[in-house]
Amino acid sequence: MLFRWVSSLFVVLLVLAAGQLAAFGYKYVHEVMPGESLAQIAKRYRISVDRLRRINRIKSARLRAGQKLRIVSSVPARIRYRRRYVVRKGDTLSGIAKRFRTSVRVLQHVNRGRLGRLLRPGQKLMLVMEAPAKPGNLKNLYRIDAGPGYAVRNPKRSWGTFLAVRRLHDVLTAYRERYPDGERPRIHDLSQRGGGYLPPHVSHRTGRDVDVPYPLRGKRFGPATSVTLDLRRMWFLLSTFVATKDVDLIFMDYRLQRALYKYAQTLDLPAGTLDNLFQYPRGKSVRGGLIRHEPGHATHFHVRFRAEKKPAPPVS
Repeated sequence: MLFRWVSSLFVVLLVLAAGQLAAFGYKYVHEVMPGESLAQIAKRYRISVDRLRRINRIKSARLRAGQKLRIVSSVPARIRYRRRYVVRKGDTLSGIAKRFRTSVRVLQHVNRGRLGRLLRPGQKLMLVMEAPAKPGNLKNLYRIDAGPGYAVRNPKRSWGTFLAVRRLHDVLTAYRERYPDGERPRIHDLSQRGGGYLPPHVSHRTGRDVDVPYPLRGKRFGPATSVTLDLRRMWFLLSTFVATKDVDLIFMDYRLQRALYKYAQTLDLPAGTLDNLFQYPRGKSVRGGLIRHEPGHATHFHVRFRAEKKPAPPVS
C-alpha cells in the first residue's frame, strides 16, 4: 500500500509538468531543395506529413525550392551544411552531383543558377552536404563511473551532463536500495567525451541521453517482451526518473508500453496521469505522453534529460 501511494505521488509531478511536454523537441528551419517532397522531408525528420503540414499551415502538396519550413522533432536530424568546392580539370556538373550524392538541380539552386554547362578549373561553387554531427567539443560533460548500485558498460561512452550524471546516480542508487538482490542495473551509452556523433545512435550527442536495459523477471536485466518484463520493478524505475522532474522524454517499445500501462491501471493514480505519462493507447505516431515509441527500444529504454540552463558546477 505504501509503495502504491509513493508511486502515485511520483507521477503526480508529471501532471503538473504536462503543459511543458508539447513544446519540447529539436527545432529546425528546413530549406526546401529542388525536387523535395513533403513525404521526403517528413521522413528525414521522422515526423508525419500531417504534422509537417499543420506546423507550417501547408494546404498544397507542391513545394517551391528555397521555401523555409519549421520543424519540431523528437530526434535530432542529420546535419545539412554548405561548403565550397574548387572545380578540377575534367569536372562536370553531373559528375560533381554524382560524387557528392546530390543533383544538378540542387547545384544550380544553391549557386543561384549561375553555373553553365562548362566549368573551368579553379572555379568555385557551393555544395549542400549532409552528414552526421562531427565529434563535439562540449566542455560540460562528465563521466559516470560504476557505483555500488549500478555498473557501466563502456566508460568511453558514459559521458553526460552534470544533471544527467547526478540523476542517473540518484535513480539507480534508489533502485538498488529498494531491490538489493539480483543483478545490478547497467548503464549503457550516454555520449562520448566532448559529445558529437556516437555511432550507431541518432541521438546521444550532447550528454542528455542514456540507454538502460529493462528489468526482467528473475532479477535480471536485458531485452524485454511483454511477458519477461518485470512490471513492478520497471514501474519503480520509471516513477523515480519522473520524480526528478528533469526528464524530457522516455523512449520505450509500444508493446512494452501497453504492458506497463495495464499494470499502472491497477494502481491508485490521479485522474489523467496515464494520459500524460503514456503515448499508448493513442498510436505510435501520436506526439503525446512522456513515454513514446521509437524503433529499436525493445532491448532497452531511453531517457532524455532536460537541457541545463546554467553551466554545471565543477566536480570535486
